[in-house]
Amino acid sequence: MSKLSTTNSALDWADRLRNIATLMVIAIHVAAPIAHVPQDLQSSWWWVGNFWNSVSRPGVPLFVMLSGFLLLGKDYPLPDFLKRRFSRVVIPALFWMVIYSLYGHIAQNSPATVWEALRNIVIRPVHYHLWFIYLIIGLYLVYPILRPWIRQAREQDFLYFFVMSMIGSWLYKILAVFFNLPIGVYFELFANNCGYFVLGYYLGTKPLTGGTQAALNLSPWQFSRKTIIWIALGLVVFGTLSTMLCSYWVNGGWTPGTEFNVFFYDYLTPNVGFSAIGWFLLIRFAFADRPLFDLERAFSTASFGIYLAHVLVMDWWGQCGFWHSAKHPIKGIPVLVGLITCMTFLFIEFIRVLPGGKKIT
Repeated sequence: MSKLSTTNSALDWADRLRNIATLMVIAIHVAAPIAHVPQDLQSSWWWVGNFWNSVSRPGVPLFVMLSGFLLLGKDYPLPDFLKRRFSRVVIPALFWMVIYSLYGHIAQNSPATVWEALRNIVIRPVHYHLWFIYLIIGLYLVYPILRPWIRQAREQDFLYFFVMSMIGSWLYKILAVFFNLPIGVYFELFANNCGYFVLGYYLGTKPLTGGTQAALNLSPWQFSRKTIIWIALGLVVFGTLSTMLCSYWVNGGWTPGTEFNVFFYDYLTPNVGFSAIGWFLLIRFAFADRPLFDLERAFSTASFGIYLAHVLVMDWWGQCGFWHSAKHPIKGIPVLVGLITCMTFLFIEFIRVLPGGKKIT
């Protein structure tokens, strides 16, 4: 079958969304050095970097939401779940942590010893992008607690959970950072990424009802598919623009050599959250009936390996002279993202045909 042929599945939209999230993560790592370390906030260099960094920020929340959608709707026996999930994450993660430890030792003599390398694996991400592994392991640990609750949760229970998550992650940080008013209450389960995890299940499992006049019931409201798509587009545009403009606004008095405020690039902010919700709804309802190309499905299967390996490929291209500021970002960022994506995909596909290759990707 040709790589351009199509295959159909009820979860095609989830694979397509995973591919988009993968591209977003690569784009973040290319654009962030331009957006986070500017030379001049009035320059087109920074504004282009700001755009790519802002439009790509939902990548990590989308991965978390997809995990919630795919996992929380299923009942796994606890031992089987832990064994399967951790083998799929921990084994490849440990392999690539060793690779990045060797890479760091050769490039910067850090870690300097085997003991330091082992200690780093326990206490912090070995490389900057591997922090996601620690996040996803934490969500797997909380799955056995959330799943029984979700099975019995009513609409008002979900509403309560999402409101508390917004307070515990969004409002908490805004009050602490901008008003020096840290809330004394410990929000525990509602802080960090559990909100995205449950939200992915909630938005991903809501069925369209009503036949030709299909509607989505988000109690107490009902929305047609067309309305949902327009709302999703609005959320994407609003989230992206607010990330860009708020990042400019909060750095209004910035001068070269001073610390740049990256608060609104954070994943746990309302602006990034709205954009992530928009992307999730847009792909689910606008592309639900469009089958995947075989190439898209292969890319989705390789996405975890691409996430793990793409920084090595990005650094290699940098050594070849293709780095984030080598060209004006209006053409440099999309070209570099394309080069990194294509080469990493081919690299992972090659590894996956080797004996044991699928276990580490």
